[in-house]
Amino acid sequence: MLVTRGGPPQWKPQPLPYTLLKDTGLSPDDVKAAKLPRYPFEPAFRALATMNPSLKLDDIDIVTRRNSLRKLLDFAAGKAQDPFRMDFHMVNDTLFISRKEGSAAFMIHGPHNAGYGHSFEATFTKAQTGLDQSYSHHRVIRYPLGHLNCVVQFEVDAYYDDDQGRSGSMQPQDPVEDVVASMANLSTSPSQGSNFPLGATKVIHEGNLVDPSKLAELKVHGKNRRDPMPQMWFSRTPYLIEGRHVEGEVRSIRYTHVEAQFGTWEADHQQALCKLVSLLALLKGIVSGMEGRSAILLCEEKRAPLTIFAAKNLGAVLPRDVMEKYWRLEDRFS
Repeated sequence: MLVTRGGPPQWKPQPLPYTLLKDTGLSPDDVKAAKLPRYPFEPAFRALATMNPSLKLDDIDIVTRRNSLRKLLDFAAGKAQDPFRMDFHMVNDTLFISRKEGSAAFMIHGPHNAGYGHSFEATFTKAQTGLDQSYSHHRVIRYPLGHLNCVVQFEVDAYYDDDQGRSGSMQPQDPVEDVVASMANLSTSPSQGSNFPLGATKVIHEGNLVDPSKLAELKVHGKNRRDPMPQMWFSRTPYLIEGRHVEGEVRSIRYTHVEAQFGTWEADHQQALCKLVSLLALLKGIVSGMEGRSAILLCEEKRAPLTIFAAKNLGAVLPRDVMEKYWRLEDRFS
């Protein structure tokens, strides 16, 4: 079941210090929620169909998720990382990049490391009315990376109301286009979003659209802290809310308006970003020339080269009706 427009939970401060329960893995409800559709990108495109029925994506070069871009950026920058797999599909001249995770639960919730991240999010946020059963909120943005037009899907942890601290600079920066925000004023009749083929993701309409200037990434950490900027830059998430804990006891909360730092971060990492753009363009060219126009990419060990194979039985990346809606399909897709 897909809810659109949906909405992220609201940041809800708690009295400090606050002791969190340690993450213990997936509950039965989590396991049920982790049943992803056959086509992982399908929900995003079903949502777009209800919010901008006339949208076309023939000019898009790359469709991917934020985490895939982070992985490829780390590779381009020469950073050691764990082994990973990505699946590639071409739809006309658009390359779809999908991280292949070990399970649907991993794709939704991320790695299980017995920390406090999920507990922190559950305790310090409150779901919007009518969305109590929602287990994640995703958005899609469109922007250029170098000469490549990209559509990027990402999960939103929360939204943060800071009316006194927000200024005009909090509006989405050109040339970034938040697809959801740009469609916010379109009316949707009750029948729209439900006229899909049997077996397709079911869409209902609920929730209030939250302006992208309020979106926040939540982090909780002890002494060690990973740099959140690549993650936030790829999704253009303006707020970072960090909890500092000692053995699960949250003792302080830090609020940072990181949008003001995006330009500096981009300038400091220009070399790695340029390598990323070159890598994406190279991968797109390789997959376009392969029979079947789909492939599997593997990084089998830390600092190992990337290996790409033509895929014989990868299947389609989207249902046929979705591809026909957003792309003018070429003869080879008939």
